[in-house]
Amino acid sequence: MIKHAIYVALAFCLAAIAVGSDAFALENIVRPYFSARSAGMGGLHLTTGLYDENFYGNPARATANPTWKISILDLTVETSPSTISHVGDLLGSGDKVAKIADSSGSNNHARVQTAFPAIYIPHLFGGKNSLAIGLLSNAQFDIDLRRSFQVDPKSILDVGPAITFARSFMADTLSVGITGHATYRLATREGYSLVDLIQGKSLGIGQSGRQGSGYDFDIGSTYDLPFHPVEDVTFGTSVAINNILGGKYSNLHFKPISSLSEGVTAQPRTLGLGVSARKPKWWKFDDVVFGLESTDIGNNTDGSFFRTLHLGGEIRYGILLPRVGINQGYFGAGLGIDLKHFVLDVATYGEEMSLNTGGLQDRRYVAKIALQI
Repeated sequence: MIKHAIYVALAFCLAAIAVGSDAFALENIVRPYFSARSAGMGGLHLTTGLYDENFYGNPARATANPTWKISILDLTVETSPSTISHVGDLLGSGDKVAKIADSSGSNNHARVQTAFPAIYIPHLFGGKNSLAIGLLSNAQFDIDLRRSFQVDPKSILDVGPAITFARSFMADTLSVGITGHATYRLATREGYSLVDLIQGKSLGIGQSGRQGSGYDFDIGSTYDLPFHPVEDVTFGTSVAINNILGGKYSNLHFKPISSLSEGVTAQPRTLGLGVSARKPKWWKFDDVVFGLESTDIGNNTDGSFFRTLHLGGEIRYGILLPRVGINQGYFGAGLGIDLKHFVLDVATYGEEMSLNTGGLQDRRYVAKIALQI
């Protein structure tokens, strides 16, 4: 009892010292799926997405998948430098107040994501239809230690199947698609405080979480413009609406953990728009594509419009796919290695953690490994 009282007193002293210093809240945009390829291209996926990127992106892009494939392994891991330094302190035992003081002002982020087993079948039933089916999972956490020594943890675990169907029209210049997905979500409860941390209450979603499950739909389209102001360059547009039903995780009655109550954070309905330019051959490079998108419109409450902007591109040189982009105003780059049955993608990008671009960058590093037949 005395020890806990001392901890509380120290916490109030630290908070008093912090008065007048900068503080920030965790305001990053939560995405249920984010690929390494997209990260290297500045967050592009509505106008450029292929294969797994379309399950939570633009389903119409399924008609652009070049060949059929079956994924037997598709694993993505993402982290940030501060996570490696601080996450052990946060989840371990010992004097948490002192450890908070050491890591205040940092966001700790990590994600583990899978998209397998999955099957992708373009040009089905006469060449106009495309189908994709996959089992997706995503586990991510962000632990925000404010300079005011408040704790703002967000941990989410999603798992469930997704089915995408798309069809092309008008000599393949127009494509439309729909994705249906059923998802079970575990997430940390809101309002976790410094006192909870001092008392040793777990940050894990298994002990301090909520659960929910639901089904929802995404719709999207792509359209190649009929004019070609630049030789051999095709200009296209994309539009997609994700989570048409509002992403409430409450329309399926699936509650596998009886000790947890329901009521997880929703994944809001969002609108995304984009334009792209494609050139099949440029100098020594193939499959050149660049795009500009505004995504997460509706999932950016009170945030700046510039947080929704993504600019980037990709080129192919043999088995290598260099990528570059700007995500929410921060530089990103990546490289893909495509050996047909083995794919490796690595990337780095910056994510905005405040409501305005330029407020607080969280630099992240992503790697994906995939085996497919």
